[in-house]
Amino acid sequence: MQISGVSLQIFDAQGVPIHIQSAEPAGEGPYPAILLLHGAGGNAERWFDYLAPLPQRASVGIYAVHYFDRTGTLQADRETIEDGKHVPLWLDTVERALDHLASLPQVDRTRIALAGISLGAYLSLATAATDPKRIRAVVDISGGLIEPWASQATASFPPTLIVHGEADPVVPVAEAYRLERRLSDLGVAHEVLILAGEGHWFSPAGNLRILAAVAGFLTRHLK
Repeated sequence: MQISGVSLQIFDAQGVPIHIQSAEPAGEGPYPAILLLHGAGGNAERWFDYLAPLPQRASVGIYAVHYFDRTGTLQADRETIEDGKHVPLWLDTVERALDHLASLPQVDRTRIALAGISLGAYLSLATAATDPKRIRAVVDISGGLIEPWASQATASFPPTLIVHGEADPVVPVAEAYRLERRLSDLGVAHEVLILAGEGHWFSPAGNLRILAAVAGFLTRHLK
């Protein structure tokens, strides 16, 4: 099935159909893959469109999982995130999305990265803390690693790129520095890009810097 030139895949999560948009490089593979997790606004398409050129430039597949499908959510607010029900289901959906990617013959299951934005970054980092062996690298954009997952992180945590706006009014930049300290204490390879004057939603110039940083980081860690 094709939507705007992008394929749509569906997998099952305990009887619930979960949609994944994908953009794949030419050739049969196997090639590395990025599992992209959208933020609380559910706007998977925005960041997917930003990253969509990567398959042709870097021979990597991009897969944006619509994990809100699991709970019938359109947008998440603080009450939804903290109700103790949605996050476990979203995390389980991420795990099942990893299963799905690993089952695809065109994907190299040893070279899968997680890239999350805001809420998606929190979910990516939590997954990396509890299931690090399946994840080659993590891109954290405007997120953080909180308890109980921060305490579960070990030295096997995947290499991580931390990206944050210095003036973020939604997720304070302190979350980025807290993650940086935790990874340093664990001896985990990481890179940090703090964008001066940028908030939770980035300017066009900020987006260009982020894309360059993400492309370089993933090229180094997925090769």
